[in-house]
Amino acid sequence: MKHFLALSFLLVVADVQGYSGLPHPLALASSFSQIYHQLDKINLGNCSLADVSLPLDATKSPLPAPSTNLRLKYVALGRGTQNYTCPSNVPSNSQTTIKPQAIGAAATLFDASCIASSSLALLHEVPAIISATPLGSLAFTAALVAQGTRSDNIIIGEHYFDAGADPVFDMGLSGSDFWVATWKIASTPAPKSTSGSSGDIPWLKLGYKKGSGIQVSSGYPRLPDLSIHI
Repeated sequence: MKHFLALSFLLVVADVQGYSGLPHPLALASSFSQIYHQLDKINLGNCSLADVSLPLDATKSPLPAPSTNLRLKYVALGRGTQNYTCPSNVPSNSQTTIKPQAIGAAATLFDASCIASSSLALLHEVPAIISATPLGSLAFTAALVAQGTRSDNIIIGEHYFDAGADPVFDMGLSGSDFWVATWKIASTPAPKSTSGSSGDIPWLKLGYKKGSGIQVSSGYPRLPDLSIHI
């Protein structure tokens, strides 16, 4: 129930920021007030992940399991962009259709530990919801919700590719100095989502290359949003 209220608040704010002709403003203000008072009792970040397990059996070809001496440290939902480029050796007057090449991605990471600890099914459906919300609106709403709940910070990090084309997960926005640059160990096609989203990139198992505070990571990304399990 508490996560339903929080998601309702997020969706209402997203709708408000995307539409200026608001009907029934008094009713809308009343809804905001009721939800906001309930949020004061809710913790949306930094929940225990002791009982959360990775759904490695959700794909047709399971990924290798993480080492048994590791513990789940973060579950985050990322909202960002996939970056592409065109080959530089194509003549400017060419009539040939060239497929763009993926060269990396950038995303803001939002703490999803409380959703993951209560409902993995909900966790995998949320990306389809936030993909329609502009990143600026989403970040503003997350900051607003964090202020109105018992959550320290819902925006916990950034994902990007460094100069060496290594995928990096920097959790500095959570107040820590944890970060990790990774490399791909294994890949498998993403499972179908019940929300009907398509175009999900493969799930990956990522290995430690360098970093601080995070020894090994396993990541399972989705586009246009990035779900990270470290």
